Amino acid sequence: MVSKIQSVPTWLADGTERNLGTLWQVVKAYRANQRQGTVGVKTRGMVKATGKKPYKQKKTGSARRGSFVANLHRGGGVSHGPKMRDFREPIPKQMASLALKIALAQRVKSGKVFSGAIDVKSGKTKDAAAILKGIQEIAGKTIVCLSNPSAETLRAFRNIRGVVLVTPEQVNAFDIVQARALVTSTDALKVIENRFAAAN
Repeated sequence: MVSKIQSVPTWLADGTERNLGTLWQVVKAYRANQRQGTVGVKTRGMVKATGKKPYKQKKTGSARRGSFVANLHRGGGVSHGPKMRDFREPIPKQMASLALKIALAQRVKSGKVFSGAIDVKSGKTKDAAAILKGIQEIAGKTIVCLSNPSAETLRAFRNIRGVVLVTPEQVNAFDIVQARALVTSTDALKVIENRFAAAN
């Protein structure tokens, strides 16, 4: 049965005193790295067309057109349109680790982190839902962090709406900030603690 972590663990204590600006920087970088940046339009130099003058220069009563690919023509190039670009921002490992510590510490302080033995041997979704029944935030996005779970446990949790399964090696600050609650097994919490120890 999972239970709420009542106090901030010692390995997370310094995360409560850190500047939240670091967390904001990392979350902003994660969001930027998810952008594809593939939107783009053709300029007049990219449009494939003849170089012939549309019509003669004089005595037509119309404007002096010099190209079929001008932006005023249908099928011509686009002026000042969006261009393909790379939005990715680098995330240093130490900054990512610190942001994760800050996010976890803030969640523990607000009572949104739960830990305990998580093993659903039956593989049934209703049994997994019963484990999470005492968590009111289950209506929103909930992260379930498991370390080396059995196939039955994975099958039981993966069909619950709003539940996202992650490993302790995968969890990051962006996931924590987005989720309403974090439910972690005892083994997974130990792995996360070891991650911080290795970073230091």
